[in-house]
Amino acid sequence: MDTCQSCIFFQSSLPHFPPRKQHDLKHQEGYAQSRQLSCGATGEVYFGRAAPDSAAFEILHGGFAQARQVALKHMRSINAGVQRQIQQEISTVFRCRAKYAEEVQDPQSQGHPNLVAYLDWFAGPNGLDREVYLVMEFCPFSLADMIFVAGNLRGDYEKLFVPKRGVEPGEKKSPQCHRFPESEVVKVLCDLLNALNFLNRQGLAHRDVKTENILWAEGCYKLADFGTATMLEAAIPRTNECGTLWIMAPELLGRRPHGLNCDVWSLGVVLFEVTSFGKPFNSKELLAYRNSSEAAFPSSFWPFLCAGPVSSPAKTGGKTLPRLKSGPELARTSSRGARPQRTKCRSVTLPPLLISKEAEVEPDSPTSQSPGCEDPFLQQRFAFLRKRLQYRWCYSEELRSLIFEDMLREEPELRPIALELWQMLQTSRFETLAQQAEAVEPAAEGNTKEELLRSVCPTNMLRAMNLAPTQGGYLSTASTS
Repeated sequence: MDTCQSCIFFQSSLPHFPPRKQHDLKHQEGYAQSRQLSCGATGEVYFGRAAPDSAAFEILHGGFAQARQVALKHMRSINAGVQRQIQQEISTVFRCRAKYAEEVQDPQSQGHPNLVAYLDWFAGPNGLDREVYLVMEFCPFSLADMIFVAGNLRGDYEKLFVPKRGVEPGEKKSPQCHRFPESEVVKVLCDLLNALNFLNRQGLAHRDVKTENILWAEGCYKLADFGTATMLEAAIPRTNECGTLWIMAPELLGRRPHGLNCDVWSLGVVLFEVTSFGKPFNSKELLAYRNSSEAAFPSSFWPFLCAGPVSSPAKTGGKTLPRLKSGPELARTSSRGARPQRTKCRSVTLPPLLISKEAEVEPDSPTSQSPGCEDPFLQQRFAFLRKRLQYRWCYSEELRSLIFEDMLREEPELRPIALELWQMLQTSRFETLAQQAEAVEPAAEGNTKEELLRSVCPTNMLRAMNLAPTQGGYLSTASTS
């Protein structure tokens, strides 16, 4: 495809907004690019602003006289695959913005409150087929930033209570100190369910719900980065693999048909990371599962992780599946002469957990919370996830049950979609979580960063960063230096 044809195809994918003309970033339409905020595989995000007397400022509604701060996402079309991803993201975000404007009957709406507002787009100086800029609302930090800061502070806090020779132990450490309060965890859950529910109404699956793509601004958690979003129809499920390894649902890892509820699994992984400051799975386990023969079969993920590869004769026509060889078992050749090969077998999966239904369970163990569940691997799953908790669980059993039992359920046909999960939260089973959704976290007290972040929430993060909300959005009048 030549340059002219690619430009025509690119513009035809944007039915709701007229194509923008190519222009220089800093001297036309009033966008001024400043420091870099983040960097990815296909581009970078920069801090920018639109001057009040510019054409760009007219389309950025706000009604204030100072320069509107924005984020400029610079994407480079390094190959055909990236170009399709750019086309997909731009067409998706502006279609969603138009659909939400129709729902609320407000043509001036900038989109769903729990989706990052995409305000404009234009071609870069090198042409439409080489680079594109997306203009988004500026968000001061992401959920990943909050977890990183809180995790470091929690680690330092834990070190204070390490017993030292000749020093008497002081006060007892609190499991809630330098942690997200439960009301904030529930707010993350509710805001993301609102965003996913809106996307699902449009038939869209995000397929990359992770902490780096959850930003915060104007009192809401917002979902961003729609490069992997796609239309999913119930009659024609997708089977391609996409997204980030850490948060991919088992059906995505196994390249099996997947639907809208693959995002619920990813959200469950996100909530696990928010509550524990650690991921539930590591890359070695996920890659081993994706490369195994078991990945092609449903209901094989948790058996694989909890008890090693499990092969059922019923699934394989009476034959057991061969075990994949790990790296040390593979034959190796050396240009410096033959060396004795290592023949000892090594498994790349976790060792079996010695837990059975008849085994005694500790009174406070999560496995004792759901007796008689039809899921045969529920006890192993709870024990597996409990071992992955970096710090002691300090939240309600309802929240743990929601994440461990409902959201991280492997079977796609049994895992709820966002709307069903939202309806579940209104039932008596999750009465405590419904109360937490209405709770308001008290303002932080103290002057130092550590004092402000003893309870982790966005308001305390802003105060710790010496930032404050201003008219027209957080940081809208801050310096660009």
